[in-house]
Amino acid sequence: MDVFTALASSLALMLVYYSLRQFWRRLRYTKPTHRGIDPVGEAEVYLAYGRTKEAVRVLKDSLKDDPDNLHAKVTLLRAYSSARDSQAYVRLARDVQAQVQGQPVWHTIQENGRQLAPQEPLFEVKI
Repeated sequence: MDVFTALASSLALMLVYYSLRQFWRRLRYTKPTHRGIDPVGEAEVYLAYGRTKEAVRVLKDSLKDDPDNLHAKVTLLRAYSSARDSQAYVRLARDVQAQVQGQPVWHTIQENGRQLAPQEPLFEVKI
């Protein structure tokens, strides 16, 4: 029983540590624009290193300040695709469709959309 007690208390300590660590990160978060950094560029770096959650947070925060930033929306689509978040991807793809339809980026959005949500008519290829 002593081994199980030690293991349980060790697990509880690890859980507390990681919870506090996440809380501290959220607490000390400063917007990239306040640090003189392009938010889309920072999100691109996060995506390159597989840190999708951070990229999504930066891009959503950026879109609160500038809701018409198409470059941020397209990058956020890429982040949603990496995170395999089909619902968020479809919602945002509908939002940007009118602005990018017919452009090469729309074909990429459709291709990724077909992989995430094959039943979605938005991503059908029209011949």
